[in-house]
Amino acid sequence: MRLRNKRAGRYTALMMALLFVMCAGPVTMPPACAAGGALTAVYVYDGSKITYRDEDAQNIDQMFYSFALFVHGHVSVAHWKRVEKFQEYVQKHPSLTPIFSVGGWGADGFSQAAATSEGREAFAGEVLTTMQTYGFQGVDIDWEYPGSSTAGIASSPEDRENYTLLLQAVREALDAQTALDGVPRRLCIAISGSPERIPSLECVKIGSIVDQVNLMTYDMHEEDTASHHSALYKSHVGALSANACVRAYIAAGIPADKLMLGAAFYGQRWTTQMAQPLYQHAIYKDTLPYTAILKLIKKKPAAVFYDDVAQAPYYFDGKAFISYDDEHSIAQKAAYVRQNGLLGLFAWEYGADATGTLVGAMRP
Repeated sequence: MRLRNKRAGRYTALMMALLFVMCAGPVTMPPACAAGGALTAVYVYDGSKITYRDEDAQNIDQMFYSFALFVHGHVSVAHWKRVEKFQEYVQKHPSLTPIFSVGGWGADGFSQAAATSEGREAFAGEVLTTMQTYGFQGVDIDWEYPGSSTAGIASSPEDRENYTLLLQAVREALDAQTALDGVPRRLCIAISGSPERIPSLECVKIGSIVDQVNLMTYDMHEEDTASHHSALYKSHVGALSANACVRAYIAAGIPADKLMLGAAFYGQRWTTQMAQPLYQHAIYKDTLPYTAILKLIKKKPAAVFYDDVAQAPYYFDGKAFISYDDEHSIAQKAAYVRQNGLLGLFAWEYGADATGTLVGAMRP
């Protein structure tokens, strides 16, 4: 009986706080970036064995711990194995903002949860509980993608509207708790860089709800073509570029000052024997981390090329073609962020560069 009364009291307090928030308007979330500069962020994947470097903390504003998943319809982190190391690092470097990501490629459950008001409220409550339990200061919703079953997940024609409603439910839950304790909480989303996804999103409404939009401007390659997967600019007819993605989403209604440009700490690899392989037919092989790419470069430094138009490097040794980001291309992206008034630059994934070189390039 006491437990029921305790829950009822907490529910009443939350509802009063929510009414206050609805009347006063959304809580304004500070950008949480270094003074005078753009925000920087990296994703940390629980499945990677990561060495956290103390010297990197000065170049990072946010760290996204990924991924929470849906298990039997509920948000779950029971599969996490290395979150304690992450927590220790964040506690050692209090300037970092810890955020957890829910979803990822192939993560099912979003369409089902977003379809009803009960499902949306339950999701928002479980997000808040996870934040409070693990000390996260924000959440990143990574639904890949509303209205699409390409990743083997459920989808619905109503996903477009329901996604907005889901985000609004999370926004209200976070703001209600903030009204109670005064602790700001950040709502982020990760979305495909491809403009083809825009019709599946209510961009204007989303832009008014969330604090931050991580635009995944990587994996933009063509499967059967040796091509750039994270080019800043287009250097070939029909190629997709980060610049084109940014322009498209801003035109669709996402504010520039909420957009985070994506960079890759990994490469995409093809096999080919074409003398000039860039944008020629090739057989796709796999991905590999930047640390592995550096080992290849050390053996064959002459195999490194740079596309000045695309502002993107590539490796070609006569057999293997690899598209990736390096220190120079990431520095160019950081400059682009500043020149175009974007919120900042983020990267997938921290553990893929054991040298810290790429993190350092994010904040030149």
